[in-house]
Amino acid sequence: MVALDEGRPTTAAMTGHHLEILPLSRHRWIVRYEGDVTPLSEHPTQTEARAEARNWARQFGEPAIHVHELDGECHTEAVNPDFRAPTPADVKGPVVEP
Repeated sequence: MVALDEGRPTTAAMTGHHLEILPLSRHRWIVRYEGDVTPLSEHPTQTEARAEARNWARQFGEPAIHVHELDGECHTEAVNPDFRAPTPADVKGPVVEP
């Protein structure tokens, strides 16, 4: 995983969603989609939360994780997904010329 400059990914997000890791306390970290109130998972350490977020991002094609620190700082880490997340163009199929 590589930290990104200025918190912006170098490639456009496929889904437009980002995973984030948030501290609820020093011993309670959650992984969730940014803006969603329901956590995907909860962990006792930031290291465990980062590992779970990386696995989730790779499995579901998410290119970035926003990591919030205890001191309020936030940085973005890039993830190389196992596959590219589907887009509406993938669902519609090929364009046929009349």
